[in-house]
Amino acid sequence: MKSRYITIAIQLLFIFGLGIVAIWVTSLFNQEAPNKEVIKEIVKEIVLKKPSCPDTFDEFNKLRESGQLVILARDLNSYGENGRFVNPKITVVKSSGSGSQVACGYLYVRAYGKDGRPLQVKWEHPYVKPGQFGGHLETETSIIPLQDGKANELLFNLAKISYKTANVDLTIKKADWAALLNVSDRIEFEISLNTIDKAGVLDEVSIAYQCWSPETGQITHDCKLSVE
Repeated sequence: MKSRYITIAIQLLFIFGLGIVAIWVTSLFNQEAPNKEVIKEIVKEIVLKKPSCPDTFDEFNKLRESGQLVILARDLNSYGENGRFVNPKITVVKSSGSGSQVACGYLYVRAYGKDGRPLQVKWEHPYVKPGQFGGHLETETSIIPLQDGKANELLFNLAKISYKTANVDLTIKKADWAALLNVSDRIEFEISLNTIDKAGVLDEVSIAYQCWSPETGQITHDCKLSVE
């Protein structure tokens, strides 16, 4: 009888021991899982930490003064006639650099009409089209819709360009030109001024840009935009 009780006791101890081992193994597994999740979150944070450019004229000026600027057009007399642009400019922008890319930036436009008058922005506006992702720029989205009495200064954030593909099309489209500049090392821009004023002038169309390294997430200065 005693031996039977002893056998039962041994079996219970064995089962209890297995339970303890199972709990210990499970706890080890549960301890590893959060660590993996933490690692994933850290990696995700590094990948998504791309620099952004705030909607301020001061930040544009900083990039311009640092030399991170490419001129797309200057002193361009262009206008619309019979449903087409007269004297549009085609500018090819090349990108180069050692692993860095364009993180963000700005499109700057200065334009005026006959006798140096400001544009009537409701009807007159810049037309800038890189590849298939641009057109009639929505001047209302400009960061600085400034006039100095003679010309208009317009500044757009490259990450959120708003445009229409045609004057008669009311659909407003949006594009990230900063990302577009990284798709290819050669982007063709078509540039003109949407006006019937034959004296309309695009005094300057330029892009200021900020570089970064996708590998480190840090701001760099070794990417380069230039005109072909």
